[in-house]
Amino acid sequence: MAVTPKSEPKETALPPAPKLSAKEQKELEQARNGALKTIAEHRRAIAWPIGKWPVEKRVVYTRTRVHLPRTYLARHGSDVRAVWPGTDLNQFIHRHYCEEVGKDGRRIEEGKEKDPADGKDKDKAPWPNYVAAEGILGRRHEFLGPDPRVVGYFMDADGDYHIRWYDTFLQDQWMDNHKWKYDVRQDEHGHWVDADD
Repeated sequence: MAVTPKSEPKETALPPAPKLSAKEQKELEQARNGALKTIAEHRRAIAWPIGKWPVEKRVVYTRTRVHLPRTYLARHGSDVRAVWPGTDLNQFIHRHYCEEVGKDGRRIEEGKEKDPADGKDKDKAPWPNYVAAEGILGRRHEFLGPDPRVVGYFMDADGDYHIRWYDTFLQDQWMDNHKWKYDVRQDEHGHWVDADD
């Protein structure tokens, strides 16, 4: 008896994209650049300053983690905190960065600085404070830059949240230890939208 293989359904191949003329390609590029500029300006305008209470809610529905850089471009590492279902991510981040810290960015508890390394890092230089360089009592967000603002979030493959920052004074966009840029794409209706949405 001969065995015949079962016929499996095959995916139909999409037809190749139509070739655009040089004029059409130039118009498309101009439209893309205009949309990119408009969307970037809008996102920067609605970015909320980390030192002020967030205007909108961003509730997480599953247990996840959020990466909180300690300094600008996470030069001194970042803290990873667990976030539980029902937590407003914006409020969580605002509270974290409004905590009072010492010169080295470590949390102060009951009048003394908490030193998790138990004296191992005593000879290290303090982190750069962009707001009050005199070394007076500061808050965590002062180590992120002169005017850090939260533009949005990036969720990685593990489901962890990474904060996208924009500093209005430095005119700089960064996330964790690298810089990032806006990008746009066309949706199914032909409208230009943010590539991350």
